[in-house]
Amino acid sequence: MFSEILAVTLPTFFMAFVGYAWVLMKQEFPVNFVAKLVTLVGTPFLIFSTLAHSGLSVSALTTMMLASVMLAVASGLIAFLGLKSVGWDPKSFVTAFVIGNGGNLGLPVTLFAFGEEGLALGIAFFVVQSFLFFTVGNYLYAGTNIGAALKLPTPYAALAGITVVLLGWQMPIPVANTVNLAGSLVIPLMLITLGVSIARLRLVELWPSLLFAVARLIVMFVVAKLIIWGLDLDGIMAGVIILQACMPAAVFNFLFATLYKREADRVAGIVLVSSLMMIIVLPLLVAYVKAG
Repeated sequence: MFSEILAVTLPTFFMAFVGYAWVLMKQEFPVNFVAKLVTLVGTPFLIFSTLAHSGLSVSALTTMMLASVMLAVASGLIAFLGLKSVGWDPKSFVTAFVIGNGGNLGLPVTLFAFGEEGLALGIAFFVVQSFLFFTVGNYLYAGTNIGAALKLPTPYAALAGITVVLLGWQMPIPVANTVNLAGSLVIPLMLITLGVSIARLRLVELWPSLLFAVARLIVMFVVAKLIIWGLDLDGIMAGVIILQACMPAAVFNFLFATLYKREADRVAGIVLVSSLMMIIVLPLLVAYVKAG
């Protein structure tokens, strides 16, 4: 079991540490450029190639998407009520509660934990989270522009990949190799960028950030388990849902909070603390899903 946990956590933490160390050595890292490259080029190719070659049924992929929607709705309602009860503005923090780092961290973890099948299921889950972030999340932070996600290529790449699965098409080898190569840059860059982002974040309030991160982790785990029970899922699908649900708050929350002046210091603390918690939490999660 230890070797299985290490096989997931070592490459994940190592690549994130590369990004963290890069900042400590005062080297330049163009986060905006890399984020655009990954979001607009690499991720759509990764989504399309992984789904098209997954061998999974459309039913399995749509079930993962349904689980992602259910998680967002349930956790969003809990977060809204909880934040109102403690006097925090839900518009500033609901998205940080609901949307985890299912891309930068979740996709590598599902790949290392369950192979290509896990990655395909993780992508199906992540696509929905990403779409919700750039629509509902963007609306909560900015108050406008709920259609921003429609300008991104990721939902269309997912739709194209599912179409290939549905129709049973086989891509020509030259095309498949090109798509695979373009998508292969994503996971290393995501992890390095995560490390860079963590190194650049600053913690202002420890205890509120820690309480938020712990409450978020507990809620997401419990809701994920209820969804798994409700949909009667097990095996890799159940494991991927738990892993993706329990990922730390997405770094994009801090970027949007800064852009729209939504208590960015507190959001930064939440992202930082929930990410650092993964040093302890991630091995436990991997052990749990592997044992189940």
